[in-house]
Amino acid sequence: MGLTIHYHLKLAGADEHADDRQAWRAAEELRRLAFKFKRRGRIDAVSALGFEPSVRRKASEWRTRAVRGQPNAFTEVEIRPVAGHLFQVDVGLECEPLLLGLCRYERGGWRLRSFCKTQYASLRGWEHFRRCHTAVIDLLTGARQQGLTVRISDEGEYWPGRRLEALRRNVDEMNAVVAGAAGALKDWGEERGGPPVQSPIFAHPQFERLEAEGVARGHVSRLRRVLG
Repeated sequence: MGLTIHYHLKLAGADEHADDRQAWRAAEELRRLAFKFKRRGRIDAVSALGFEPSVRRKASEWRTRAVRGQPNAFTEVEIRPVAGHLFQVDVGLECEPLLLGLCRYERGGWRLRSFCKTQYASLRGWEHFRRCHTAVIDLLTGARQQGLTVRISDEGEYWPGRRLEALRRNVDEMNAVVAGAAGALKDWGEERGGPPVQSPIFAHPQFERLEAEGVARGHVSRLRRVLG
């Protein structure tokens, strides 16, 4: 749970037979763009370009398929890349790393579908969160200049339109939802002697205010009815 940017990168103007060199060149140009962001202080670090197992796993796609012989039953199937040129961007403290580059799968050519959760960068304050969230969007939109087509779904509603007022409203609301839910789960667990509930939202400097807002908006009452 938390504000997340979902995205899909694809090698523009190339069919599924585009060669490895073409994909590497596009990924390397995108990495150079990331280094420009780093020099400007908009992100923290950029990793090497490669296809190591630890990064490769993050590029897997998941497809929903019907279970044979079981009506209305479905399962998730992992689609792993068979080749790729990937790197990670450390955007900022408490923000998830941003995975960039291109992968080749058995079908569909060179692409990358992934996401980056920026929500908990807000634990460091609005300005830090704004810097992280907008840097992710600007890197993704900048990928178009590197020969990639880009689709973005921004749960913070900053993109499209670069609306900071919508982003701030949404991150505040989501923080309240998460704080209220985490507080309710913590109380519920303590009442039953269960294991302690852990969540990054507990580290928010305004957790108590956010928790109270979550309660006031009715999110907690619905959760408590589910918990019983």
